[in-house]
Amino acid sequence: MNLVSLEDKHFVILNGISGTGKTKLCLLYANAVYGRPLDAPNPYLKVIPVRPDWTDSTSLFGYYSALEKRYVRTPFLNAVLQAVQEGKPMFIVLDEMNLARIEYYLSDYLSAVESRQPIRLHAEDHIRDVPQELQIPRHLYVIGTINVDETTHGISDKVLDRAFVMTLSDVDLEGYWLRAPAKFKSALPEEWNLIQKLHDELKAYDLHFGYRTVDEMLRKLHANAELPQEIRMEMKNAVDRVIAEKVLPKIRGDERIGHLLEQLIAWSGSEFGEASESLGHLLRMKGELDRYGAAQFWR
Repeated sequence: MNLVSLEDKHFVILNGISGTGKTKLCLLYANAVYGRPLDAPNPYLKVIPVRPDWTDSTSLFGYYSALEKRYVRTPFLNAVLQAVQEGKPMFIVLDEMNLARIEYYLSDYLSAVESRQPIRLHAEDHIRDVPQELQIPRHLYVIGTINVDETTHGISDKVLDRAFVMTLSDVDLEGYWLRAPAKFKSALPEEWNLIQKLHDELKAYDLHFGYRTVDEMLRKLHANAELPQEIRMEMKNAVDRVIAEKVLPKIRGDERIGHLLEQLIAWSGSEFGEASESLGHLLRMKGELDRYGAAQFWR
């Protein structure tokens, strides 16, 4: 993961579509370092969700509250202090780190790592649990996961100059199916073929979906298959609906997706018929594209 490429700078950004296992990879890496079972919890891996309202370094390092006369700590600061105290490798995952502007909240950390100078936290003599200055330890490893869409911010050159960027967008559906639960394989072989065909259509346009979406689609389809026959939805209709609920909402774009929409319209009509829920959404989106030059699922 390039975390040991430089002796004293351990900062990696994992880029890729949602649900490809970026956070899971971090757990596997940390557990490999500590020789732990791959899926076991690891006290030296901290996953911290980034919030859109992070605007400065206090989101990471906390702040002194003059009103309460105490230092308000954060999960990031707690992890760094644990790394300092125990002297062991600590892995921090900043999940969806570009939901806020990275250079706003991470600038103090980046500067401290670059200069090897401590970060000034406070100047209060009565604070005992948080040091006045914090030296970033060399055995701290920071991994940021990012998704690039209209809800996220771009990444500045200042950040990119200090990070290694890895892209994880390949989705191995064949490998997923080999490792899938037996209950899925026995109950959903035809439904799986439809999901795989749809994924292949979308992949040509870099609009394919990740493992999390596949897993949730299969779980919902399996739950339907387990229902009593009198209340069970016909399985092809269930596939049609789950596509409309889990896949189509993420499709958006300009005239470049016109050919894709045409392919999906033909495929949906062929597989699910003229009453298809997915087909209805796709036809509406194609109409919007023809009229306005852009289309999205949401009205």
